[in-house]
Amino acid sequence: MSKELKLILDLPTSINKLYVNQHSWNPKTRTRVPTGKRVMSSEGRKVKEKIAKQAKEQIKGQDWDFDYTRDHYIYQDSVMYMSRSNRDDNNVYKLLNDTLEGICYENDSRVLTRTQRIYIDPKDPHIEVTLTPVPYIGIFDNEQQLHNFEENCKTCTRYKRNCSILNKAKEGRIQEDLDEKSLVCSKYKEVKK
Repeated sequence: MSKELKLILDLPTSINKLYVNQHSWNPKTRTRVPTGKRVMSSEGRKVKEKIAKQAKEQIKGQDWDFDYTRDHYIYQDSVMYMSRSNRDDNNVYKLLNDTLEGICYENDSRVLTRTQRIYIDPKDPHIEVTLTPVPYIGIFDNEQQLHNFEENCKTCTRYKRNCSILNKAKEGRIQEDLDEKSLVCSKYKEVKK
């Protein structure tokens, strides 16, 4: 897998302006009546379409493994060029992550967002995004730690029965039978030779 994907995109619409109240026309009173639903604003739709187009174009020249994102977390590091100083960087991520879903990653629930820096540039507001794989897998700090743990598991009677403790550890689940700090499994029972 490529170690990173870099994108330079228009600055997304703030979540404060992303949704508006939906209205329907009441012919009797000849007024617009709120329906109680929130829908994406026309500004939000336009920016979303533009960002999607930019991302699809920029991803073409890079060797990014979309399939990797199905089962792994990724970091999304961002440098933001805001149009004004009082904008909240957290309000930018909703539209950005929803737009990149299906283009750069399968589901934005596996994206760990991190703002690295904010500049103020009213002439060219944009965002520079770098996606990289996280080093950890489940409760394991890295692939080597998982490998070492699984090699030890192979000497346990539970391993051949598709050990649920190992499978849950790979998913990042905290469980009573496994101390995630020392990586000691209380159910370990060595296979008799």
